Amino acid sequence: MTSRRIHFSSPGRCLAAAPAPLARSGLPWLAGFCTLIMGSAFAGQSAPVAPAAAGEAARIAVRSDASAAAFDLRVRDSVSGRALPAQLSLAPVGRVADRQSLDLAAAGGRVAGLARGEYRLTVSAPGYLSVVTTVHSDDALGLPTTVWLAPKLESEALDLLALKAAECRDCSVLSGHVYDQLSGQPLVGARVRSGLGERAVTDADGYFEVRGKFAQDASKQEALPPTTSLDIEAPGYRAQRLEGLSLVNDSSHFVVDLQRGSGRSVEKRVHIQADDNAAARREREAVMSKLDADNAGQAMRAGQTLAAAQVSATAVSVPSSIRVGTSCSGRSCSGVSVYSLEDYVAKGLDEEWIPSWHAQSLAAGAVAYRTYGAYFVAHPISSRYDICNTTSCQVFNADSVSATVAAAKATAGVILSRDGKSAAFSEYSSENNAWDDPSDGLSCSNNDLSCGNGNNGSPRNNWPCLSDSVGKGKGCFGHGRGMSQWGTQRWAANNGRDWKWITDHYFNNNDKPAGMRNAFRSNGGGSNPGGAPGTVDTNGTPLNVRSGPGTGYSVVGTLADGSSVTIQCQTNGTSVTGTFGTSSIWNRIGSGRFIPDAYTQTGSDGRVAPDC
Repeated sequence: MTSRRIHFSSPGRCLAAAPAPLARSGLPWLAGFCTLIMGSAFAGQSAPVAPAAAGEAARIAVRSDASAAAFDLRVRDSVSGRALPAQLSLAPVGRVADRQSLDLAAAGGRVAGLARGEYRLTVSAPGYLSVVTTVHSDDALGLPTTVWLAPKLESEALDLLALKAAECRDCSVLSGHVYDQLSGQPLVGARVRSGLGERAVTDADGYFEVRGKFAQDASKQEALPPTTSLDIEAPGYRAQRLEGLSLVNDSSHFVVDLQRGSGRSVEKRVHIQADDNAAARREREAVMSKLDADNAGQAMRAGQTLAAAQVSATAVSVPSSIRVGTSCSGRSCSGVSVYSLEDYVAKGLDEEWIPSWHAQSLAAGAVAYRTYGAYFVAHPISSRYDICNTTSCQVFNADSVSATVAAAKATAGVILSRDGKSAAFSEYSSENNAWDDPSDGLSCSNNDLSCGNGNNGSPRNNWPCLSDSVGKGKGCFGHGRGMSQWGTQRWAANNGRDWKWITDHYFNNNDKPAGMRNAFRSNGGGSNPGGAPGTVDTNGTPLNVRSGPGTGYSVVGTLADGSSVTIQCQTNGTSVTGTFGTSSIWNRIGSGRFIPDAYTQTGSDGRVAPDC
């Protein structure tokens, strides 16, 4: 179900849509509430907003002149980067009756009038999947925020470009869209040049495409891919160079925003696995070591039992979205990008895993990457964002590679859990073999190598020894906890293991758990390609998952507000009044698991899945 919007014909004039039945909208009419549609992101139209009367909810509006209790917001297509007009719905957490709605122009605007506290923000646009996120408000001006919406119809463009790359053995296709950073408008005629010597000019949509051959070092089986650069220039704009881009026999897509002005900026994209990033990895491993200690209470104790079936049968909360801190120095960030969790995995995985690796290695990595992100949604590093995009957290950039997008899709919704209720802290590092090769020059941060060569583990840190023959003779290049990234590649490419086996191997010793090696796969309600996506919207409280379509059925679990679900089918049951009104429709999200439609954001006021 969806909430009702308030529509406006022109700035300063408010036209209410015909009131929808309460059963469909679930919202009382907000008398006297009026907003403006902005024509510019940060300048232009504005109007005074009268203070709220006693007992009345603060009135939220788009105002360019607000200097406090506000934040700049823009909405974009997560595939192309195109600026989108959108509909916003905000409510203080726990106060659904105070929900307010407004329209946002494609250029974006400053959302003002937010009282102190946490808000639930739902962002929608026709033809796109909605995103539900949290906004923190205080007396200060909030961080500029971009919400990225995924199209309901999946784009095949990246896959088609991957086929172009496959036409020749060592070809790479680099494509992208170039925009004016301030207005969000596509830049026509921008010049693009790759380090391979290929050139292109952007079209009316700001789109470019270059491809070329590259040379692989066949003598180094485990070498990182070669790299190249992209230079983007346009008259009246500051030129931009992207350095360290991996060249793989695949297609990659980039969203590039150019600033008006002169000169040149350089953004280094050197892969986290590269030797140049050794210092950054050590910094992250120090942070992860502390978090590992903080989670030591989840280690399995003597006599305790837990099995994969127990975790996979529960409804583990999987967040539908994640707030990513951008423009970060360490963990301090000056911007926020909000993605669906699946988009986050699809776009970020290639920054941590090498995108030319075997598909099963990438899929195993997607589970670890998704779980790591989900953990920080539940344990955010800031009130304004959940996780940073640097090596201090988990590396993320908005570019896409066909292979890692496919890996995210193949494992959609799957996370690791130690308690059957929440996402585990899913650690990984480059090479977890418990032997430090003194001659390889690599940095080993494992403080307990007692497991020995051919094994993973760090017993001093509650990670028991694990036989991992594929790493024997490889020098330790990490902390020894959780998943060995190079190990995932060797198990997949050289031993034919699939992503499920690889994930279970590193995180629960293939259903023989001990210590912190006790995390199991769970899909938190199911990732069913034939189902409809939905988001739990309770405005701050957990939602009971029941064994049948009614409040009389037993509670088999709970889902946190904002959790993503896949609706397999819908059926009638007990009538429930919730966020979206009163409805007798219940959504099945797994075998013996039902939630009321009245608390499910689907982007539609009607049925979205077949009858059960």
